[in-house]
Amino acid sequence: MKLDNKTILITGASSGFGKAVALRMAQDNCNLILSARNLEKLALVEAEIKQVNPQVKTKIIPADLSKIEDIKKLFSEVKAYTNTLDLVFNNAGLGHVDYLVNQTDEQIKEIIDINVTSMILVSKYSAEIMIEQKSGHIIMTSSLAGLITVPQWAVYVASKWAITGFASSLEMELKPYNIIVSTIHPGPVDTEFFDKEKANIKLKNLTSVIPVSVVSDKVYEIALKKGGQHPIPAMSKSYSIIYRFFPGLAKMLVQKVAKPVR
Repeated sequence: MKLDNKTILITGASSGFGKAVALRMAQDNCNLILSARNLEKLALVEAEIKQVNPQVKTKIIPADLSKIEDIKKLFSEVKAYTNTLDLVFNNAGLGHVDYLVNQTDEQIKEIIDINVTSMILVSKYSAEIMIEQKSGHIIMTSSLAGLITVPQWAVYVASKWAITGFASSLEMELKPYNIIVSTIHPGPVDTEFFDKEKANIKLKNLTSVIPVSVVSDKVYEIALKKGGQHPIPAMSKSYSIIYRFFPGLAKMLVQKVAKPVR
């Protein structure tokens, strides 16, 4: 088992990518620290992990990562619990998908607080631990929307482009300390993200929708050896290439599939 005895922190672990990655990592005898806002959902994920592999050690630390004090408390508890932090899946995130003028000021601030500020701070406190131990790996959830632009996703796109650039810069900063930084860039994935109350887009309008297991398998693979940027599935890379070299064509194609619900 490649991740045996590794200590892994997963944020946003109560659902979506975080939950799927936790269950995938649990196939190895690793030590999982699970964090999210909802304690009850985290407990359910922990129970599922024990069904997958009773040998896995788990620690639940509830935290609202939109609050700086909660992030500090999370890492205070991490340090009290373990002396090492081998891998961080920095994954907490959300999106209110709709036209900019339809989004409230509060929704816009929430997206930036969670998708940008919290991920930067989680990376900072993770890096402090990893620099001291001179090893580690931080995997951040960006998005295909962190490589291209999409109508109705303007604020979400801004947050994910921010993380793409941040991670690329951080990778250079932390390389001298033997710390790897990776980003994942999933295309449309069949998760709660596209629930009607969250996203004003029909999932069936989007091409190449993938199951969440594809993401969790890829994160496991990346955890073993790879830094850099990783579109998921691999064919999603073609969208970013088209966007880079043929932006007019890319925007026309995206405009067709990103149709609103109403």
